[in-house]
Amino acid sequence: TPAPLKRHDSLFGDAEKVSDSKHHGSQVSWMRTLSLAFQSVGIIYGDIGTSPLYVYSSTFPDGIRNRDDLLGVLSLILYTLIIIPMLKYVFIVLYANDNGDGGTFALYSLISRYAKIRLIPDQQAEDAAVSNYHIEAPNSQLKRAQWLKQKLESSKAAKIVLFTLTILGTSMVIGDGTLTPAISVLSAVSGIREKAPSLTQTQVVLISVAILFMLFSVQRFGTDKVGYTFAPVISVWFLLIASIGMYNLVVHDIGVLRAFN
Repeated sequence: TPAPLKRHDSLFGDAEKVSDSKHHGSQVSWMRTLSLAFQSVGIIYGDIGTSPLYVYSSTFPDGIRNRDDLLGVLSLILYTLIIIPMLKYVFIVLYANDNGDGGTFALYSLISRYAKIRLIPDQQAEDAAVSNYHIEAPNSQLKRAQWLKQKLESSKAAKIVLFTLTILGTSMVIGDGTLTPAISVLSAVSGIREKAPSLTQTQVVLISVAILFMLFSVQRFGTDKVGYTFAPVISVWFLLIASIGMYNLVVHDIGVLRAFN
């Protein structure tokens, strides 16, 4: 019988890369950390940084009439960017990982390893004796974890709710990854109409579709290459808008900083 054809899509290629698996659960070099940080600029911060582009146009579809409304929306944007990326991800999400892997399903898998919460039990007796994990000495934190574990294992409703939240969280991430690029590109291209009023809405949509087609066509090369490609572009863009922002604060109105209050 002929051998099955091997898939060559980007997701399968990323899944086959195990060269960095030795870093899971161990310290990595500063060069590796800086390399991953630079790569994240093109993927993660590109998404975070472009999101405010369409917030004002969506919040004020009929134009801004009141200065206080402008500062109020800016305050919401600032503290959303501060609370969610810094407090949530840096101090919470990065500490909750499944042996170095992150994501909604990774966290669900991590919980499932220590508590029998899966709707279809598949744990074996050997799972409790995995040498990669050690048992901590009894303390208040362990007691709370043990109490929560017993509650989860004894409640069918809690298992269903936890699984539903896992599916819902993953679906929201997929939805955000699908909708955000389209809205960001469309909002950015729509801004050209301020300098070129002759540009019709149909032309804006066609230009946006062409840009999105080019962006998604390079995804097949893998997220690592895409990250290193977009990181310099996003970095230059951040430097430019930061410079323009500082200039506008000094020359025009530094009172906009009241949005931090």
